[in-house]
Amino acid sequence: MDDTPIPVEETPEIRMDSPAEPQSQVPPPPPMPKVSSSSAVVTILVFLILFIAGILLSSYIRPFLFGLSRGLTAVPTPTPVIATPTPVDPFAGWRVSTIAGLSYKLPPDVLAPTCDGAGCISQGTYLPGGTRFTVAARGPSAFVTDANGVAFINKDATVSGHIATDFFGTFTGRTITGYVFTQMHGFMIEVTPTLTLEINHFTPTGVTTDFAKDDVLFDRILSTLTFSSTL
Repeated sequence: MDDTPIPVEETPEIRMDSPAEPQSQVPPPPPMPKVSSSSAVVTILVFLILFIAGILLSSYIRPFLFGLSRGLTAVPTPTPVIATPTPVDPFAGWRVSTIAGLSYKLPPDVLAPTCDGAGCISQGTYLPGGTRFTVAARGPSAFVTDANGVAFINKDATVSGHIATDFFGTFTGRTITGYVFTQMHGFMIEVTPTLTLEINHFTPTGVTTDFAKDDVLFDRILSTLTFSSTL
């Protein structure tokens, strides 16, 4: 056997005082940015402004969008049919009377006229206020006076398209048929050149009446006058 010693690898001597081999170093994280108190307040204010602006905008936009959606989906409502009311006849229930081709109406609470003389060329009744209502056929139109020739106050007028004289008087007078009166209002209406219609109401002497009330009714009766086409 070979007794030659096997050489041992020489290991470099490490000196304890030699500096260690440098190691790789990880850089430290960057420092966090400092937020000042003023920046935080500004951020909060901006957030509040944006939040409030969003609420305001939604309050304006929401009704528009809601109305738009309703307009797209709503079914049109049919227009209701409104019934036209039937005109009310202000003279419903009034009775018709006639004389010499003339017709007129009287309220239901007024008695039908009676003849004042021969041939019934003059008719009369009483109105609710106590005055005497008279309608009579006369000759050609002339200045109106009472039977004694006392003149009334005369004014030109038109009744149902006919020339007329509106007459009024407050004095003690007498009618052609013999009534004595203290106040009278009436019309002389020219129907033809030879025919005049007298229509009036008066307060008989010694009778207390509501002349003003009856005068209003007298005007309403006058508005119902109609003339025959044969006249």
